[in-house]
Amino acid sequence: MTHSSPVMPQLPELRAHASVGLAAWLASQPLSVAFTTYRANRLLLLGTGASDSPETAPLRLHERLFDRPMGLFAADESLWMASRCQIWRLDNHLAAGRSHEGGDRLYVPAACFVTGDVNAHELALAADGELVFVNTAFSCLATIQPGSSFAPSWQPPFIHRLAGDDRCHLNGLALKDGVPTWASACGGSDGASSWRHHRDGGGVLIHIPSGELAATGLSMPHSPRWHDGRLWLLNSGTGELGWIEKDHFQPLCGLPGFVRGLAFVAGCAVVGLSKLRSPQFTGLPLEKRLKAEGLPGGCCGLRVIDLQSGASLHSFDLPEPIDELFDVVLLPGVRQPRALGLQGEEIDCLVKIPERPELLRVRPMAPSGNPHRGPQLHSFGLPEPGAAASPPQIMERAVPAPAAASTAIRYQRVFHLTPSNLVPYAALTYPPVTQGGTGLGKIEGELLGLSAMADGVMVALAMAERQPDGGARLLSLMVDPAWRRRGIGSGMLTRLMGFLAKEGVSPLLVRYQRTALSQAALEPMLRRLGWSAPRSEFLLLSGRSDELAKTPWAERHPVAAPYRLIPLAELNERQLQQAQGLEAPRELIPQFASTTIEPTVSLALLRDDALVGWLIVDRTAPDAVRYSSLFVAPGHRARGRAMALLASGFRRQKDAGIPIARGAFDSRNAAMRRVLERHLRPFLSGVGESRAAQVVLPSRPAAAQPTAPGS
Repeated sequence: MTHSSPVMPQLPELRAHASVGLAAWLASQPLSVAFTTYRANRLLLLGTGASDSPETAPLRLHERLFDRPMGLFAADESLWMASRCQIWRLDNHLAAGRSHEGGDRLYVPAACFVTGDVNAHELALAADGELVFVNTAFSCLATIQPGSSFAPSWQPPFIHRLAGDDRCHLNGLALKDGVPTWASACGGSDGASSWRHHRDGGGVLIHIPSGELAATGLSMPHSPRWHDGRLWLLNSGTGELGWIEKDHFQPLCGLPGFVRGLAFVAGCAVVGLSKLRSPQFTGLPLEKRLKAEGLPGGCCGLRVIDLQSGASLHSFDLPEPIDELFDVVLLPGVRQPRALGLQGEEIDCLVKIPERPELLRVRPMAPSGNPHRGPQLHSFGLPEPGAAASPPQIMERAVPAPAAASTAIRYQRVFHLTPSNLVPYAALTYPPVTQGGTGLGKIEGELLGLSAMADGVMVALAMAERQPDGGARLLSLMVDPAWRRRGIGSGMLTRLMGFLAKEGVSPLLVRYQRTALSQAALEPMLRRLGWSAPRSEFLLLSGRSDELAKTPWAERHPVAAPYRLIPLAELNERQLQQAQGLEAPRELIPQFASTTIEPTVSLALLRDDALVGWLIVDRTAPDAVRYSSLFVAPGHRARGRAMALLASGFRRQKDAGIPIARGAFDSRNAAMRRVLERHLRPFLSGVGESRAAQVVLPSRPAAAQPTAPGS
């Protein structure tokens, strides 16, 4: 049994847990660890505080904000780090024997090379001193070259075009004797983002000098490392640490997370773990194993692994908001590393000059912030406030000029779209995808995007969400009003359909609200492009609680013994379980643990002490609720009990001061249609309709996967 002790880092909201003995192990080496998390935008430094003996050394966790930090490489007194659009060099400014706020290393941002958002992953300094980094967007290794964002130095032999479309998800780099020798990739074919279709079993390890495949059949491999005469690797999709032997991966041990980041010391490996939190991490062997082990989400943190036995010797687990790590490097001989970040004044005030062991202060720190006057500037290299993840590779958006008839429209893919980085595109989404909106929270699958550009400005955007059944849902299609009536919408949808067909996605479905605009623009376009005739799915109801509370049904249909209404929150465990035994459609069965259920409005119908019906109301905004589920079990539907549930809910909503009410029901539900027309319509402010259409896309053969030599 592993015991844990809390670690208090610099920021009080972050509490990590370490196994007993980790601090002593680090102090006895002596050793510290640097690691990155790009979703939480942090460089993290783990070491130990000063102590008389390793057994009493306290852990110290230090963090600094950078914009999507990823690959790390330690060289002499410097740390090299890849970030969103820069490669940073952080230099140690502490002389031997000096300290700063308890730390014996102080890494300070000293140089920055701007690469653009090429999704740089791992990086290393070769034996000749040249920096080499994995340019994932362009599927190549690259170096820094004056006058260019980067200079390609090598690409896998199956990549035939230098394009920023992340063809194989090249991600890892291994040096042997200081020479780049192996690279890992999640796929081995040449189509744009084609690796996404081969995450389980499509990964490859490439021998750089020869271009031959050193291993195939891997599952999202990362972090190749040459150590002690072996080529080690993390087979991330299975969560395993192992090595390559005769073109095959030999696992040493399985770990409780998606493994990325690998370093070695004293017969041990230090491995980074990430939770399973994105669509790219689903459907992997690791996911099935973790569910079977009772850890469906996995862990985020570090594990110290004995290379002889594969046993986990020490652990370090991180809490939210950190749910993934990317790279891990060790800092031998360093007890407690610290860094200056790009925030605050310390980086402005501290100066180090040659031949002077101490740090100098050019001025005292201002007691109330920066003393300059004028607008506050955003620091280059820091994430935007609230940013948590990688943004798409296309981020241009400006107020477009009046459309010129001769302006050429250029269509292109948008890569790396996630729910967390859609907000900058809100003005070009319809239906709107806005911060805190219900549409954003419903996105679960991989997002596939296409944009239309005019003179470098994005004027239209289409997005589809991949579905578990192999199809996709058209999530949004929007053309800037100044650029409409030019066929851009049809051009976008035609190209999106072609792109999805090439990806093997079918069918493509769209759901939309019937409005004058959708009837005039969307439906004719769907008809021209061969979609099915729109069908009605749901009737959409909206109203205000002060009007809905006027319904007379509670008086007309009073609930009498042995029946009674109680707040849903008052149900006991036995009554909650009874919901599963009633003849309710699956979509109407309540998720009682949901945090969105509005307790002041939601009700349960009991007969004696047994649950026989309910009204579930979800809070969707501070001023709005959605009537999500109304059900009365067969045999208990006489005397208008469903109407009484609704009427009581309306009055409770008014008493709670929540003005807006919305709801929807299947347009084929004849009983609800009768309720609407006979009783409910006079009290509503609006009745709309949700429609759906789909198109079956032609199937395209999948790209062949590479094979290892001799296989």
